[in-house]
Amino acid sequence: MGKNHLRVKRGAKVNSLLLALQFFTIIPVNKNLPMERRQITGMYSVFPWIGAGIGAIACIVLYAQWSPLMTGFSIVLLGIFFSGGLHMDGFIDTSDAFFSYRDRMKRFEILDDPRVGAFGVMAVVLLVVGKVIIVSEVLAATSFHWILLILIPYFSRVILITLFSLTNNAKTSGLAHFFKQKMNERAVWFAAVCHFLLGLAVLGLLTDWLVAVTIAVVLIGFICLFRNWALRNFGGVTGDLLGASVEVSEVVLWLTLLLLLS
Repeated sequence: MGKNHLRVKRGAKVNSLLLALQFFTIIPVNKNLPMERRQITGMYSVFPWIGAGIGAIACIVLYAQWSPLMTGFSIVLLGIFFSGGLHMDGFIDTSDAFFSYRDRMKRFEILDDPRVGAFGVMAVVLLVVGKVIIVSEVLAATSFHWILLILIPYFSRVILITLFSLTNNAKTSGLAHFFKQKMNERAVWFAAVCHFLLGLAVLGLLTDWLVAVTIAVVLIGFICLFRNWALRNFGGVTGDLLGASVEVSEVVLWLTLLLLLS
């Protein structure tokens, strides 16, 4: 009985990881996976490790010995590529909706519209160019440590699962609503706290505790501000807004590191 229970539990964890890879990366998982409460909760609980994995792949670029600008561009490009542009797409749709300055219902229509508007194009260009420049400047700092490439995408996914577990959905349809109905919010929130503390511990031990404390303050501040902004302008979160939170938080974290390391 005990062995069967252990086998079922291990299988649920594997399925959760495979679901995370299937939905949040370009890695092909050609398998019909169960999407019940345990698997969906597990998928979000392991989501920060997906970010850490993408960051670990980006570390390979450091061995190319390119210029900081070329290295920064490659790191940003790899992040977009391995996530399938999912979070970038959410950022574009969110920018189109928010900068339309329409009422809430019209914003939801814009979020669901597959076409890209002028505001989305301008916002994503500024985001990508700004991110490449900031990452390049951080790479050129003498106190730069490779662990930052892993922890920034890791922390951005911690922010996503924290926002998702603590904030109501803005819509009663869509994939985010489906996942929210299936998810154990308390378990995901607890996993987010554990990821948060683990990431800060690694950051403090390998770099500097002042950097870790500053990043902690920035993370908590960003979560509070983004959550309040989403509630005020959309009445909650959607899949697009959560994707936007990943992209914006990474820029904020890289900018924080630039101010600390320069």
